[in-house]
Amino acid sequence: MTTDELAADFIKLMIEEDAEGYQAYWADDIVSLEPMPDSPMARVEGREALKQKHEWWEANAEVHSSDMQGPYVFGDQFAVRYSMDVTMDGERSQMTEVGVYTVKDDKIAEERFFYGTGDYT
Repeated sequence: MTTDELAADFIKLMIEEDAEGYQAYWADDIVSLEPMPDSPMARVEGREALKQKHEWWEANAEVHSSDMQGPYVFGDQFAVRYSMDVTMDGERSQMTEVGVYTVKDDKIAEERFFYGTGDYT
């Protein structure tokens, strides 16, 4: 499977909210990185830990709407731009982030997120 094919199917499954489907693309030793140095979510390792991270998000975030753009593929990596209208801890905000995924042996070995810090349009 090419990175293009994996990325397209992964995003399709994310849009369909098919957790079992998109999680099938995770490597057993997947690493998830977030730019939150003081958080236990900054580095999550392994399939089970990443499932727990997703469960935490589902329990703590009320997503009013979301949009995904991409995937944008280069070699063994692809990127997706996420936009969300979300309420967390009683505070509603608009979030933008880019996820960069690294593929190895037809599985996602790493996901790394970059947060938007401003609107420069």
